[in-house]
Amino acid sequence: MLWLLIILLALIVYLIFFVSQFINIIFRDYAPFISTDKKTIKRILREIQIKERAIVYELGCGRARFLRIVEKTRTAAELIGVENLFSLYLFSKIKFKLQGSKIKLLKQDFFTVNLKNADLIYCYLNNTTMESLGEKFSLECRAGTQIISRSFPIPQFKPSKVIEIKNKKVYFYKITI
Repeated sequence: MLWLLIILLALIVYLIFFVSQFINIIFRDYAPFISTDKKTIKRILREIQIKERAIVYELGCGRARFLRIVEKTRTAAELIGVENLFSLYLFSKIKFKLQGSKIKLLKQDFFTVNLKNADLIYCYLNNTTMESLGEKFSLECRAGTQIISRSFPIPQFKPSKVIEIKNKKVYFYKITI
């Protein structure tokens, strides 16, 4: 009987996740939950320099895979994931606590997060969101801030580098204000 209850609870959680994803994508123009694979992240990290004590953000982080991989090599970095979807936030928060991760997870809309101290920002979102973020980056980010966007360019900025990984482009930007 206990296993039936566990399966039922898992199905309810699964259903809530997918219903909230559907509502966010269709009615709020959020990016869908799609993670960047580990090999792609490792390739991206080979293309950039990250200071040992860097402040690194992952916007719309989901399970914060980018930050988890950075955490392995930059142990003194301040790692901040921003996720607005409650189910993903809660799942990741519990996982980080159990693993002893030092990633700081914010349950917040990333448009309300102040990015003025960011050294590096990673995003895998959508075209509409990246255009809006371009305005935010222009206002808040300081000179030298690196921004990496998987698949979706920031129309206001000219990338310093574009590479293709697994048939998807990755855009690299450096704020020069």
